[in-house]
Amino acid sequence: MEFFTLASSSAGNCAFVKSGDTAILIDAGISAARIEQTLRAQGEDPACVVALLLTHEHTDHIAGAARLAEKLGIPVLASPKTWGALPFAAELPESLKREFTYDLRLGPFTFEFCKTSHDAVQPVGLVVRAEGRRLGYVTDTGAVTRGMLHTLRELDALVLEANHDRRMLAEGPYAPFLKRRVAGERGHLANDQTAALLASLLPDKPCPVMLAHLSETNNTPEAAYRAVAPALRRLTERPEDWLTVAPAHEPSVRWQI
Repeated sequence: MEFFTLASSSAGNCAFVKSGDTAILIDAGISAARIEQTLRAQGEDPACVVALLLTHEHTDHIAGAARLAEKLGIPVLASPKTWGALPFAAELPESLKREFTYDLRLGPFTFEFCKTSHDAVQPVGLVVRAEGRRLGYVTDTGAVTRGMLHTLRELDALVLEANHDRRMLAEGPYAPFLKRRVAGERGHLANDQTAALLASLLPDKPCPVMLAHLSETNNTPEAAYRAVAPALRRLTERPEDWLTVAPAHEPSVRWQI
């Protein structure tokens, strides 16, 4: 199984997962044209994408979804309540609309879903399974849910939000109400929360971890890495071999999982 992010920040999110000749996208918060261009630049044919999964309805996760689905002729999948909140739901052909189910299978992929804690109607994280491997993907949660703790176990790789540095957020330019929203239980994980969650999820051995959805205003890749690395350092002398940060506007490193 292969994985990389095309973009990862509060400005737009999109990730690519491939097994054999079949691929899926998780979120499409950048334009359809940019998604296609980035895939081709990474040596991938957009025609190999068979579905688009949406974690929730916020613009930075859906901006290019409708256009991409219609252009590639691929289904969009989302949780039932999310479909009621998607602004393009009425315009998208019924043939391209599907809901998440617990027995969902797409080609070589199967999925597990977990609730996250975010100010969306029914946001989810997920584990993608293929080739006997398990990839966890969770962004946009202000708290660690029981579902996350249950689902994100025995992973072979994990993409996890490290959205903000608490001090940078408190001292930064955001309006007070927005600071409260970001830091709240239905907002986003701070770097130290991500570190604590990793320590819980990886008690015995490390797995590759990618920090994602960093705020460009309230965080830096260096601050996120510095805060989270100790959670892996207790398991390995070389956390740099296991920990990476997804760039905001460029493709990440490509994992072979």
